[in-house]
Amino acid sequence: MDSAAIRESVVTILTSDFRIPEAKIKDEGTFRGTFGMDSLDAVDFVFLVKKTFGIEAELADFAQVHTLGALVKFLEGELAKKGP
Repeated sequence: MDSAAIRESVVTILTSDFRIPEAKIKDEGTFRGTFGMDSLDAVDFVFLVKKTFGIEAELADFAQVHTLGALVKFLEGELAKKGP
């Protein structure tokens, strides 16, 4: 899965599950600041991301991922670990 497809899937989660307007979603957007997520939203978001991408990363692994762009890079790495 390439970065564009990963980003598209994450944007779908943000717009459909968290009702964040797509126009507000930018790669440099932060989850807490720009997207207005609180800690419970963040936990729900991580759960949905893990489920969507089928990854086994721990919640703590996401602690330093603060922007959409950083999340896409993180997911690229996690998916590469999984293999084809």
